[in-house]
Amino acid sequence: MDGFLGVLGGMGPLATADFLGKLVENSPALVDQDHVPVIVYGDCTTPDRTASIVGTGPSPLPKLLAGITLLNQAGVKAICIPCNSAHCWYDELSAASSVPVFHIVKASAEQVRKKQPDAKTVGVLSTFGTHQMGIYRDTLAAMGYAVVAPSEDEFHTLVSPAIAMIKANRLDEAEDVFREAASRLRARGAEIIILGCTEIPIGMRRQYRETPALFVDSNDALALAVIDFFAA
Repeated sequence: MDGFLGVLGGMGPLATADFLGKLVENSPALVDQDHVPVIVYGDCTTPDRTASIVGTGPSPLPKLLAGITLLNQAGVKAICIPCNSAHCWYDELSAASSVPVFHIVKASAEQVRKKQPDAKTVGVLSTFGTHQMGIYRDTLAAMGYAVVAPSEDEFHTLVSPAIAMIKANRLDEAEDVFREAASRLRARGAEIIILGCTEIPIGMRRQYRETPALFVDSNDALALAVIDFFAA
């Protein structure tokens, strides 16, 4: 395998670990040496992305740019960011990098086409910040999809509390809450649901195993895009 993948992680730590596991699990490697070599920069002190977006916290951009700089200095071949909300600053991060930066939203949208080629309506579960910035809505709409997302009340009463449960390692509690959130999106017409926060799939493992065709795991989509790139 030629070159290293740089992983700009720590947002949160469990999501980064989940991505690394999926990178290995999705690889067609037969021996250790066939896997994608990685350099992980996991700065969990990066300010909360959603808090910044809604105006209640500092910008994470300086920390994100520091990670991009370090990974470029390390000589990586490409960079990925297993955090959807961080992609609200994608243009600045990509411009600061001398190597390609994968786009998790585009990778996830492409998996919709592969998993449900006839789907017309896509649901998105994400952080409130990612929802506010519209990065999934805009990308999917440009591809011709109708998009459904939780209401503002559902973000505050279901999605955001469940993400907080994952950060606190209360995974079983999060699973029950996300099951309700996903059910509401399906009731509003979602034929497939993108888990557009890299911590959400961790709290929906049972549901994903039960009906994998109904979901796109954004960490999984990112891992698949990385594998395709390094195999080329």
